[in-house]
Amino acid sequence: MRRVIVFLLLLSVGLGALLAWQLSRQRAAGRGPAGGSGTIEGVEVRVTSRLASRITAIHAREGDRVEAGQVLVELDCAEPESLLQQARAQLQAAETAVEAARVNAEAASLNARAARQAIQATGARLEALEVGRGTARKEAARLGTLQAAGAVSVSNLDRVQDQVLGLEHEIAGVRANQEAVRAQALAAEMSSRAVRTQVQAVESNAEQARAGVRRAEVLVAECRLVAPRGGRVQHRHLEVGEAVLPGTAVLTIVDLSQTQVTFFLPNEQVGLAVPGRTVSLTADAYPGEVFHGEIQRVSAEAEFTPRNVQTREDRERLVYAVEARVDNPQERLRAGMPVEVRIDGTEPER
Repeated sequence: MRRVIVFLLLLSVGLGALLAWQLSRQRAAGRGPAGGSGTIEGVEVRVTSRLASRITAIHAREGDRVEAGQVLVELDCAEPESLLQQARAQLQAAETAVEAARVNAEAASLNARAARQAIQATGARLEALEVGRGTARKEAARLGTLQAAGAVSVSNLDRVQDQVLGLEHEIAGVRANQEAVRAQALAAEMSSRAVRTQVQAVESNAEQARAGVRRAEVLVAECRLVAPRGGRVQHRHLEVGEAVLPGTAVLTIVDLSQTQVTFFLPNEQVGLAVPGRTVSLTADAYPGEVFHGEIQRVSAEAEFTPRNVQTREDRERLVYAVEARVDNPQERLRAGMPVEVRIDGTEPER
């Protein structure tokens, strides 16, 4: 009986000690700095094709370091290059048509200008003849009066009258020529307008041809897939000889120079997570080392929220996602690496 009592006493002492140790751990955890566990994430970008083609070369393997703008993949470019040659030929023909149309437009413009000048010259000639005819008529009238009085001979009067008649005939011829010149000027002006319209049309065709060349050049450039940013090749999805469709990813690049981590805080600690506040990280891969970062965003909505949040116990189950940017200049932290995150300045006072 005494042995049973001793055994029960020892069992009670052991259970009490174990309970005290558990409570001590819980209190210590509750007094620890705010934070949680997370996984390192890098900035992932996909190297995709905009063409339907076949891969002829890949210049990077998984794990290789690549720089922004570096050519990583080459595609079969026979069809785009053929389209580019065709577009350039069309552009050359269109530019030749433009030059010819401009020469014709210049000639038509010169003809129209010459026709206008001829109208002006004919008008000036007609005006001079009409002035001369008026003067001759006055002289004929004066001589007629003098001849009636016997002061001049009939031959003098006849000479002036013949001069008036000659001027009238010449005026009639100039007027007829003036109508012809005006008709020629009108035709030259209409021809000049038509040629100018033709120039505009061929210039529009040339611009369309230039746009076709630019489109073809873009297609040819798309035959060489370049790295959109620096980083390391994380996945090589296809190999040389395989076909690609528009939007198909050939490589995936992860940029570890700008890593981030997402960890979760319970409801009672979320107020400690403020954007701009610094955090410290530790990783099992680097025991004893501390990495540093800065909180970027705190989720506005809790995750894993119970349907009815009424009791304090339920409220403590609310968890909020916190994103932090992590300094990783030497890229020692890798994507997928688990870390422990602690918010600086939340350690309990001793």
